[in-house]
Amino acid sequence: MPVTYNYEYKSTESTTNPQGSTSRTVHTTPQGTTVRTTQQPTGGQASTQTQHYPSSGSDNSGSGGLSREEADRRYLEAMEDEYAKREGGA
Repeated sequence: MPVTYNYEYKSTESTTNPQGSTSRTVHTTPQGTTVRTTQQPTGGQASTQTQHYPSSGSDNSGSGGLSREEADRRYLEAMEDEYAKREGGA
């Protein structure tokens, strides 16, 4: 019987400055990666943008999307960024 792996990764980053606040959440599962970014200028209305990158290699709009290699590359970059933040690097 072959070995299978099931993984899940979630990262949230928030910043606040005099101009406003920004929050970015990356959530990766075997089904794909969802990136949600929320920006709110000081005294202004919050706006949220959500992008989903399915593991199948096509996006929800049917316009092509990411190849498996590109999705893997983005996932690895996100992991490296997260590790760097935890080590006090980036």
